[in-house]
Amino acid sequence: LSPAPLSPQYEDAFTARRLQNWSVPRPGRQRPSLREGSTQIVADDRGHLLPTVPRSQVSDPH
Repeated sequence: LSPAPLSPQYEDAFTARRLQNWSVPRPGRQRPSLREGSTQIVADDRGHLLPTVPRSQVSDPH
């Protein structure tokens, strides 16, 4: 068997064409903006919602 492929179609199958799906990224901030306020705990150590947290009516299985 020859080491070269029989047809050049297999060589061109994996070459990328001019995709033109690139863009220059926007200049971003050096650091992200700081968040204000404090963290509110909404679940206990087992992952259950605390009684003071309002529950969604949409996710109620009953």
